Amino acid sequence: MVVSTYCLRQRNTLLPSVLSAISDNDPSNSHFCMQPSSVFSNLEGHYDDGCWCWHLKRNVSIGPSQLALLLAGLACVTLFIGTAFYWVGASFILPFSILEVAALLIAFLYNAIHANDYEKLLVSDGFVKIESKFGMTTQQVQLVRSMTRVDRELHKNTLIQLRQGHQSTFFGRYVHANLRPLLAQQISKRMLSPRHSH
Repeated sequence: MVVSTYCLRQRNTLLPSVLSAISDNDPSNSHFCMQPSSVFSNLEGHYDDGCWCWHLKRNVSIGPSQLALLLAGLACVTLFIGTAFYWVGASFILPFSILEVAALLIAFLYNAIHANDYEKLLVSDGFVKIESKFGMTTQQVQLVRSMTRVDRELHKNTLIQLRQGHQSTFFGRYVHANLRPLLAQQISKRMLSPRHSH
């Protein structure tokens, strides 16, 4: 009861502060303050099939099809301008236009490869499993729950570290830096709570 009361107080004091910090430091993230309950629900995780789960995805503001149309339009305009200058005698413009189109293509391919990047952390009765996808690579790490500790003393812009002896892994790449302490607190709370409780 003492632990749960302490965690509740920490949650009530830490959440408004980090949301306020986001609003003050980065105006583009002001939408966090408009829906604090939604933000916190993502950070506290959800109980599913006998374990606590956090599934964090890369923040993608535009879909692949929309991005493809946008870049295709820019490529057409660039090639049109380059071709127009070529026909009036300024032939050196077209090669640069082609290079620009190539750069747009590379940017699209990079975005398409990383559009589905994610991190997933599962806290089950006996284990802590971390799965991450970055580009074409998927990595999985499994730690013993009773021997795993969460680094809650986070420095600015650092990821959450989970340690089991000399083995360690990181989590929280797709969470705003100001919200990582709250996420670390929630993960630590679930790991230290009695098993089978939710």
